[in-house]
Amino acid sequence: MGNKSSSPGPPSKPSDSSEVNKAEQPAQQKVCVNTKSSSLDADPGATEEEEVCELPPPMEIQDHLFKPQQTPDFTIDPAEPDEKALAGEAEDTSKEKQALITQDDDSETTTSQEDPHEGSLETTVPDGREREKSLQKRSFVLKELVDTEKQYVTDLGYVVEGYIAVMQSGEVPMPEDLKNGKDKIIFGNIEAIYEWHRDLFLAELEKCLEEPERLGLLFRRYERRLNMYVVYCQNKPKSEYIVSEYIDTYFEEIRQKLGHKLQLPDLLIKPVQRIMKYQLLLKDILKYTERAQLHKEAEDLRKAVHIMHVVPKAANDMMNVGRLQGFDGKITAQGKLLLQGLLLVSEPSTGAKFRERQVFLFEQIIILSEAVGAKTPFSNQAYIYKNHLQVNKMSLIEHTEDGDPLKFTLCSKDPHQEGVSFIIQTPSMEARNKWVSNIRAILETQLDFLRAIQSPIAYQKELTKDMLPSPSKTFKT
Repeated sequence: MGNKSSSPGPPSKPSDSSEVNKAEQPAQQKVCVNTKSSSLDADPGATEEEEVCELPPPMEIQDHLFKPQQTPDFTIDPAEPDEKALAGEAEDTSKEKQALITQDDDSETTTSQEDPHEGSLETTVPDGREREKSLQKRSFVLKELVDTEKQYVTDLGYVVEGYIAVMQSGEVPMPEDLKNGKDKIIFGNIEAIYEWHRDLFLAELEKCLEEPERLGLLFRRYERRLNMYVVYCQNKPKSEYIVSEYIDTYFEEIRQKLGHKLQLPDLLIKPVQRIMKYQLLLKDILKYTERAQLHKEAEDLRKAVHIMHVVPKAANDMMNVGRLQGFDGKITAQGKLLLQGLLLVSEPSTGAKFRERQVFLFEQIIILSEAVGAKTPFSNQAYIYKNHLQVNKMSLIEHTEDGDPLKFTLCSKDPHQEGVSFIIQTPSMEARNKWVSNIRAILETQLDFLRAIQSPIAYQKELTKDMLPSPSKTFKT
């Protein structure tokens, strides 16, 4: 009996069971006493046998901490089976927690489940779920793009088939002041925009619902056509001014006749809002495409996002240029608009203090203007021309006498503007560097242009010299 009770497996188990059985009925206490006594008798021999038999690691005795407190069953050895079951439960719990973590779409942190190099089942299964979830969310944004496009076409129709049709029919008498061509300025090229979206672009977007990979290529294909919005925005300030004069009379009468809820300015701003909205929707679609690891589609979408960043910026810039009043020259002849923004400007020759100026930097000219008037629901501020410098007749001094790092100076070299200079202060170092680098670049371009005109042969030789490869090592013959 002593040898049987001294087997290496049970010694740790009876000690646990005896403690549990102290709370049980008296009939079971005898079993506990016998078990306990047998285990005590076995202690001297247990040491020797433990050296021969392979025992589980000592830490496994702690597995009871994971078990619910209940009366143990002495007919089953719980050590091995319960440990595996509990390990499986812990693994399932870990997976559930990980799944909850990955549901946070706004988190920029990726989990280990998203590592494509992991090959275990624990990583590949969540990867599949995450990819499916990303594609589903992408389809939601794509549907929003198409649905809002349909509404946009409807809104444009209210203008073209509503206001323009009524004005052309003469159903509502047109004021004489609008008959001299101002009616054309009101709407700009909105008819061309409407027809393109209605007849072509909307249908192309709808195809992307079934073939999302077409979307990025679609915006790249129609990049030049989308520049019609730049033309529309350049005309927008003039349109706002004319509409504001008749918003409560002529255009209100047309609105009531058409039964529209929105006023004409609310409809004419739709193209401006739409060209800005494309970029936001494309960014969301790109985000979910990247999460789904569709690399080719993501690359096309990145190019589309860039296009829809450049076009709205150009449109917004030209809309501000369109608000410039009092400049005698032709804006379209001044080259590309490179920069524009609100800066502090001082003219030392007049002793004037720093004043806020809306500054426009073109390839051929820099224009200083003053913002006037208050922004209203129907119009924005206008810019009144104050002064300008021709790029080919000005110089840049990158540092001022007071050493302020945010300032730089532009000096006129025009004989008709002798002694004229402007100290310009930017709001930040980033803005200052951007303005200075752009001005420096166009001055260098102008200098190259002048050298090419004055000494074309020498200039061509210099260009040819720059294009030749560097001389290789000379070898003795």
